[in-house]
Amino acid sequence: MATKRGAPDSNNDSRDSYLRRKRHKPNAFQPKDPENHGKNSYKKAHTVNDLKKTVRNISRLLERELPANIRVEKERALQTAQHDLAMAGKAKKRSEMIGKYHKIRFFERQKAERRLKKARKGIKEATADGKGREEMEGLRKRVEECEVDVNYAMYAPLEWEYVSLFPRRKKEGEEDGDQDKGEGVERQGNGDMWKRVKRCMEEGTLGDLREGRLEGGGEDEVKELMRSVKKVRKDKKKDSRAEGQKAVMEEKDEDESGDESGGGFFE
Repeated sequence: MATKRGAPDSNNDSRDSYLRRKRHKPNAFQPKDPENHGKNSYKKAHTVNDLKKTVRNISRLLERELPANIRVEKERALQTAQHDLAMAGKAKKRSEMIGKYHKIRFFERQKAERRLKKARKGIKEATADGKGREEMEGLRKRVEECEVDVNYAMYAPLEWEYVSLFPRRKKEGEEDGDQDKGEGVERQGNGDMWKRVKRCMEEGTLGDLREGRLEGGGEDEVKELMRSVKKVRKDKKKDSRAEGQKAVMEEKDEDESGDESGGGFFE
């Protein structure tokens, strides 16, 4: 006689189903997409290299024989990719320039603000003392120039090379903070850009100048300003190189004269 099948254990069934559910339950702390793991998980969507690759691939595709509708579609895609590439390159250069000249802009703005405060104080004192008209005009002109200096440090185009207003060589034993406290340094900088800042103050377009939108200037003026910036930077590098060579020659002459004077002691 066959034995009867035992009745199912409800406790065992419930336990097995619980383990199955637990085993297949997704981990709340694990990302849904496992491909995002690793050092490239936070890679940007559209990098400059990706855009260059897209432009190159579409350009190669357009060299082939394509139907008219597909060619039009790919040409539009190429224009979009080229525009995105230009914008990405501009943003990258802007970010590099901001990081490179942030510190010098900050210190020069502080220095220009101190000069402006001193010039305004001079006008108040001259007014109280009843100074002459010519002297008051000179003081007002000084205040206007200091205002332009402040705006030069703040609103010079961020994506361009910044030409220092108050360059000063660091002396031995002088720290970075001490270098920027002096207010007797003659103003230099880029003269064309300084005039452009002054005109933008009158037109109320300093924000456009800072962001690289030189409204009303025209493409020729923008190119001329960029050429002047590069020329000033080049001249400064040439001067610093000449000063360095001069210092090396002077040190060499001193060493040679010292050898000639002290050589007889050991003979």
